[in-house]
Formats: sequence, C-alpha cells, structure tokens
Amino acid sequence: GSRSAQLQRRLPIVNQVVIVPDEATYLDEISRWSTLARWPVLFDREPFASQFIRRFAPEQVWKRKSIGRNIKNKQEAMELAVARAWDGESSIELALTDLKLPPTGIVFTAIDDPARLGAVALAAGRGQLLKFMSSDWGSGQEILSLAQTEKLIQEIDGILKSSGVKYADLGDTIDAITICQTMASRVDFIRPNDNPIAVSDVIGRDTTGKRFAWAGWVFGSGAKSTYIAMCSLFLPRDQYWFCNTYQDSGVWAKYGLGPIEQTLPNFGIESVVVDGTLTALKDAEVGGISTDVTYFTTKGNPDFLDMADERTAPTWLPILNTPSALYFLHSWSLKNPSVHSTVGGIWLSRGVYAYVGASHEPMLTAFVPPTEMLRKTMSLIPFLVAARWAEGESMSAKAWRLNTIGDPLMLCPPKNAVLRKILPAEKHAEYQSVSSLAQDAMRGAIESPSDETFSIAINTVKLLGRDAMCGELWLAATKSDSTGQLTARAALPSLFRLQNIDAFLWAFSLLNQPTRLEQDMLWQLVGTRRDAPLQLLVDNVRKPYEFDDLMIIVDRIATTRGSAAVKAIIDDKLSKAVGRNKRNLQRLRKEYGG
Repeated sequence: GSRSAQLQRRLPIVNQVVIVPDEATYLDEISRWSTLARWPVLFDREPFASQFIRRFAPEQVWKRKSIGRNIKNKQEAMELAVARAWDGESSIELALTDLKLPPTGIVFTAIDDPARLGAVALAAGRGQLLKFMSSDWGSGQEILSLAQTEKLIQEIDGILKSSGVKYADLGDTIDAITICQTMASRVDFIRPNDNPIAVSDVIGRDTTGKRFAWAGWVFGSGAKSTYIAMCSLFLPRDQYWFCNTYQDSGVWAKYGLGPIEQTLPNFGIESVVVDGTLTALKDAEVGGISTDVTYFTTKGNPDFLDMADERTAPTWLPILNTPSALYFLHSWSLKNPSVHSTVGGIWLSRGVYAYVGASHEPMLTAFVPPTEMLRKTMSLIPFLVAARWAEGESMSAKAWRLNTIGDPLMLCPPKNAVLRKILPAEKHAEYQSVSSLAQDAMRGAIESPSDETFSIAINTVKLLGRDAMCGELWLAATKSDSTGQLTARAALPSLFRLQNIDAFLWAFSLLNQPTRLEQDMLWQLVGTRRDAPLQLLVDNVRKPYEFDDLMIIVDRIATTRGSAAVKAIIDDKLSKAVGRNKRNLQRLRKEYGG
C-alpha cells in the first residue's frame, strides 16, 4: 500500500475524461499516458460513463473519434499501450527498468476475454506487468475441481517464474495479483472438507496453501472492466455510507460500527449512517445514494438479505448515483456474481467497482470487523488486502470463502493522504468537446423539437453529469409536446436523482418495456408512497422477487379492489415463481382467502 501510494503521488492527473468508441481507439488513448500526465478513459456506455463523471467532475469531457482501424495483433497492441504509459517503446519491463522502478504487481488476462481492456488500464495505471494466460476456468454456477484449481495455480506460478521477478514470499517484489477474466467464483482446493472456497483467495497461494500475494478479480465487458479500473485509479474515496443490521450483543456487537461515526472526521472522511431496518433503508435510498465507500452488514443468501427487522429481496439494495467500493458482510452474495438478479450481481450492475463478499457460507468470523477494516485502510493498507486476515490473525487466514473483486492495490486512505498534481485539460485535434456537442444538441432540440432531438440533447448533457439541466430539457420537451419513449428513457435517471416525482412518473409511463434498473428506480422513488399510481406499480412488480414488491402494495390492492384481485395477481405470479418467492406467494395467497 505504501509503495502504491508513493507511486501514485508521482503521476499527475489531467483534469479531463476522454470517451472512446472502440478498442483500437481505447488502446491508442492509453498509449498517450506518460509519467508526466494521465487521465480517465472510458467507453461510451451508460450508466457507467456518466456515473464516473458525476464523481470525478472533470474540467472537460471529450469524445474521441475512432482511429478507424482493426487491431492486427491484440496482445502486441496491449503490451505497447502499457509500455508507453511508462515512457517505453517495447515492453513494460524495459520501461520500468529504465525508470528504476520495480513493478507494483502483475495483471493476468486472456487475449479472448473482454476484461482484457481493464487489464491494460490497471497495468498501465499502476506500473504492473501484463501477462496472458489460458481462459478456460469456468463461469456461473460451476465449481472448479481440485485438479483444475491446481492447474490454475501451476499456470500462474509458471508465468510468474518466467517473469524473472521475485514473487514467492510476501514482502518481495510481487505482492499483488489481478486476474482480469471470466472465472468460476468458487473452487475446490487442498482441504476437501472445507470446499468450495473463493477463487480470489486461491490465487496468490501455492499448491500447499501458502500465501505469497494478495489477489483481486475483475470480469465483465470491456466497458465494465475499464470502468472498474478507472474508478480505482482516479476517484477520491472520502465519503462513506454505513448500514448495520447486526444486534449490539454477543459476537455480532464486534461487527457493528463502534465509534466509527465519531472517528472518521479525524481522517477527513464524511459519513452517513443508516439504521439497519428495512424502513430506514427504503427512506435513505429515495433518489439513490452518493458514496465513495459502502459498508453494509447483513445476513442471507444470494436471493435475499435480512435487515434488522425483516427479510427483503436484493432489488431493494440502494441505487448508486456515484461509483462505490463495497464491504458487504453477508453470506453467499458472490456465489454467482455474473447473474444480475443475485445480491452480488445487483450491486455490481449498479456501479460497485471494488467488492469484498462471500461466495459460500464463510461464518461471521471470516470477515474483518468494520472498525479493524477501517483502522487498516486508514494506515494505507489497500482495501481488498485489509479485508483479509493475515497469517496468525485468524483461522480464516487459510484459503477460505471471501472473494475480492477489483484492484488489489486500490487505497481508501485518509483524505489528502495521496495528493496528486492536477493539470488543466488538453484539447487535441481528435477530441470533440462534449460541452460543445451538448450546446449543439440543445440548439437542435429547440429549433426542431422532437422525441429524437430532445433525447440526443438530454443524453449528451447527462454525460456531463448535469442532472438539473436534464430536468430543464425534459420540461422544455413536455412544453413543446416532444416527449416520447426516447426522451423518457434519456431523462428518467436524472429525474430519479432529482426526486422530481411527477416528471418521473410521466416519463416512466411513456416506456413500452422498462429495463430492470428503470423499474428499480420506480420502486425506490415512489413504491412506498400511498399516493403512487397503483396500477403502474402492479404492472411493474419485479421478477424474480414479486413477493417483496407485492407486500408493499397488497393492502392497497385489497382495499380498493378486493381480495379477489389480490388472489388473481398472486396466481399470475405463482405460475413462474420458484424458491423463496414461490413459498411466500403461496403463504400470501392463503392470507387472502386460500
């Protein structure tokens, strides 16, 4: 952590964000980084681009034109981009040698995996080696067999040996490993009676289980993996949000918040603490939450979480208005994080870019208590590393069941502990100013008002992070009778964050097929309000957790339409319900007449 902080202090940041359209242009833009200047580079994908920009608040946002060529040799292009970011022309190894800098870690990826783009950013951003490995390491619900796990460890070890860099012990050159590719989240290892365990706690160990490095895992699309990397490299982390559902007694008390709220200001950290009840959570998340780091303690499975007072579906987890790192004390959330309907999948889809969570039942003591976690991170221990027990600290220091997603070198330090020089934005011929594009789009919408022209204007302004202006454009569109599905979809996130309920409901009503996130915004903004349009909520009860939404409005349905209407709705949902949702719907039906 100290090495990582020291290196980051030496690298000035240009106060701009560059949005790119494709991989070739992305690699070319990264290759423009140097030891004298670097800046965030993102793909033009929502909601991640505007989510990042709202927190980074750059002086300029540029869109770069495509360089218009295919990549002949992807590996060579990736390696060259990383080398040039460190003033080299051939390899990162030679570039770091010329600068007399040892690598801070190593990043592995597969040439055919989309997360390779995040690997480039993390290697270039941190001064790490970039290495390539095979890609057949499972996915989804799979559990890697013991033989496959040993093969994975041996392949990583072979590549590390061939690098010529010391890595075999903690405290030598390579203590951080990042894996950027799709993998099974759980594996079998050398202790079959304890299996399965987390893939990211096996990586960084030898076949005997001895740890020699700390690992982070990145997966997903090129746009998502790049977002994860850029958040880790460029965003501040001095706003915290806490929700603790544990009782203040027994072993649970140790995993509460203690004096956190009083001590964090000493480190320049602002914090919000939310009571652990479901009611308090629903009140706090109206319009979304803005936080750099989230601590959340709860219990549950991949498909539910227990608040202090009652159980709920993961769809009621907060919508993040800005990117966040997450420390989530909960069993099973990362069992299958690529499935968007699970607890972990929902967190990741909403903009979490660093995540500590369990892939299997770990027992509470597998987690580092939040107060100890903060003590470590405020001492410049990287976030993902601080969340693991070191040898001799706990029985859970062995390979166990917590997965660590993200950049293992990312710090959550005291405010201003890693100050970096900020340089003014730089205009290049290949850049288009998004501010200028927004002005042109707004002018076009006023001169030729239509659903399409206003949607272009709103989307462009939204990319700049200007929600209030998006709200004004929506109002102008309604006054000119130009609202439609395109404009509604463009404006909806801003109207949600602005908590403009009337405008939001009108926009939502124009959508033919709302996305999962759009439905989440509807429920979190107005779902608990007695004056919310009842039929709109009935029509947008969310799969696969219909019970948890119906419970909020079932009394309103029964009062206004009768028990028969309740049973009809439940019967419709029961036809495809499974698991906990099915059992609860069956119970609810009995309450309303069998």
